[in-house]
Amino acid sequence: MQKLVFLILLSSVFIFASDIKTDTIEDKNTTFIGDLIHEVSSVLDSNITNKVKLDTIKTYLQGLELNDKIDTKKYTFNIMGHNETYFFVGGHSSTTLYEKVWSDATTSTNKYERDKNEASFQFSFKVPLYQNFLHSNGDLFTAYTQNSYWQVYNTQYSSPFRETNYQPELFVEWQNDKKFGNSKLIKSRFSLIHQSNGQDVGQSRSWNRSELAFVFQNGNIYFGTNIWDRWNEDAKVDLNATTGDDNPNLEKFIGKQKYFVKYKNDRLSLTLAHQNDILNYDRNYGNTKIDLSFPSVNKNFDFFIRYFSGYGESLVDYNIKINRVSFGILIADWI
Repeated sequence: MQKLVFLILLSSVFIFASDIKTDTIEDKNTTFIGDLIHEVSSVLDSNITNKVKLDTIKTYLQGLELNDKIDTKKYTFNIMGHNETYFFVGGHSSTTLYEKVWSDATTSTNKYERDKNEASFQFSFKVPLYQNFLHSNGDLFTAYTQNSYWQVYNTQYSSPFRETNYQPELFVEWQNDKKFGNSKLIKSRFSLIHQSNGQDVGQSRSWNRSELAFVFQNGNIYFGTNIWDRWNEDAKVDLNATTGDDNPNLEKFIGKQKYFVKYKNDRLSLTLAHQNDILNYDRNYGNTKIDLSFPSVNKNFDFFIRYFSGYGESLVDYNIKINRVSFGILIADWI
C-alpha cells in the first residue's frame, strides 16, 4: 500500500510539473516530464504487482539521457570570489584590545581587557544578477563579505568572538581592456556598500558609502585605487540612541581612499596598500597593510602573512590604532 501511495504522489508531482513550458527544448524531442508521466500513468493503470511497478519505473529512469533533455545553461547559479577569503590561525597585536560593555539607559561603560593574540577570518563572494546592465556593458552583481576576530586562545572567557563585521553590497563591474601607456585598465566598479557589526547601542558600528574602484595591470604588477564617499548621518542625541551616527569622524581615522600595488607570479604574491585622505592628508591617521602569500603543501590554499598598522582594522576599533602581525592560509585571492 505504501508503495502505491508513493507512485500516486510521484505521478501527481509530475502532472503538476507538466504545465511548465521549456522553450529551450527542441520540438522533435519528447520532454522528460511528458515521457515520465506517460510511463507512470501506464504502470498505474495496469494490474501488475507493486514490485513490478517500481522496477518498471526504476528501469525507465535509468534509461533516460538527461543531458539531452535539459538545458543546463538555463539553470546555472554562479558564486564567485570577491575580496580575499582567508583564515589567520594566529595574530598578535602590540595594542591592548578591549571589549566595552554598556550599562542600560546610561552612558557609562566597563572595559574588559582581551587577549592580544587572536584568530581572524574572512569569507567573501559575489553573485552575478544581470549582464550588460542598462546597456552599459557592465554586469550587475550582489556581494557579501564577512570578517571576524576570534579570541580562540582566551579560554578564561570561553573563547568569544570579539568582533564581526558584515558587508553586503550591490555594484556594477566593467571588464575593461584600455591601454594607458605600458599599462592597461582591466577592471572598474561602482558600488553601494553597507557595513555594520550587528551590535547594540554603545557597541554598534555601521555606515553606508558609494565607492569607485579601478584596477590596472602592467605584466605581473597590479595597481589601483578605491575612492568612497560616506552617506551623511545625523549626530546621535545621546550615546544610547538607536538612530544617528555610530562612528563620528570615521573618515578622519580611515580616510577616503585606498591605494595599492600588488606583485603576483606563480611563486608569491606581495601587496602594499595604504588608506588615507589624499586631499586632507595626515600621516597620523589612516592605515598601511602588507600582505604576503606563497604556495603551501596543499594546492587548495597558500600560506598567508599580513602586517597591519593604523586605524580601521575593524569597525568597533575604528578610532584605535592597532599594530598586528597575522599568519594563516589564503583560500581565495581577489586577483
